[in-house]
Amino acid sequence: MKFDVYLETGPKHRKTMTHVPSLAGTIAMGETTEVALDKTRDAIRERIAFLRRHGEKHPDPEPIELDVAEEDTTGGFLGFAVGVFGIDLEPIPPREVERQVRWAEWSREELVGAARAQRGGLRAGPQGKGRTPAEILAHVAGSEGAYLNSVVGPVEGLNAAIKEVESNPDDPWDALARPREILLARIRAMTPEERRAVVQRGNAQRTARRMLRRTLEHEWEHVLELRSRLG
Repeated sequence: MKFDVYLETGPKHRKTMTHVPSLAGTIAMGETTEVALDKTRDAIRERIAFLRRHGEKHPDPEPIELDVAEEDTTGGFLGFAVGVFGIDLEPIPPREVERQVRWAEWSREELVGAARAQRGGLRAGPQGKGRTPAEILAHVAGSEGAYLNSVVGPVEGLNAAIKEVESNPDDPWDALARPREILLARIRAMTPEERRAVVQRGNAQRTARRMLRRTLEHEWEHVLELRSRLG
């Protein structure tokens, strides 16, 4: 099966990050483009396994063929999910919005499951450096709120709900559900104009399609991070 892959390569940090928008949420990173592309094949397999776990049928992707559709090398911080690609500027239809919202619901289940399974509890981070599980949950909630705000503007009640997550590091579960409920409801309610708008934020462009892509990618990154701590 062939997948179009979009690359962002940053000279400042010398990393390449790959994105597979047709399988939104699929992301990989490597010290070189070759390493990143090699990791992308495993990321695709992992993402398809995730969809199948939740009952979505998907054909066997093997052998996986990657086609580099676009590479962005224009910014110093590229390689850390700041890239905007031509496909991000395309309108996103309601059916695709609903499908990706469903994926977001499933990935949130897996994020919560991975956080609850942490052996040291929610306040215990990895040795050396890194966020605690509680900080990761608050970070995910805050980031996806920022993604949404960048496209549709402020959403009533969202910032206050995110602060509740930050204020409840030992028992964040109810608080975590509230901003996600607000976020997904607002995404589902996007107007046709919002689904096709290209919003200029300083030097950056933001769209509904990119917002959904980053929401899925970012949460999945942290699902995998928390699982990696479990061994």
